[in-house]
Amino acid sequence: MKQVNVKLDEKLLREVERLIEEGYVRTKKEAFEKALKLLIKSHKASELEERIDRVREGTEGMPSVTEAVMELHGEED
Repeated sequence: MKQVNVKLDEKLLREVERLIEEGYVRTKKEAFEKALKLLIKSHKASELEERIDRVREGTEGMPSVTEAVMELHGEED
């Protein structure tokens, strides 16, 4: 595990300390790890959303998968 030293705004640090006092996290380390994991998760979700949007481009006029399945089921009846 690597160590990182960070300078923080006092207001932000007080908020982290409040989270510790309220029992949301046990330590500053835990608070920072949770915050970084949330940031990374959010970034990955944004990247995935962008990839999905690129795949969807040009397919607006096509039927949805649900519509295609419903149509096939209708033909079977």
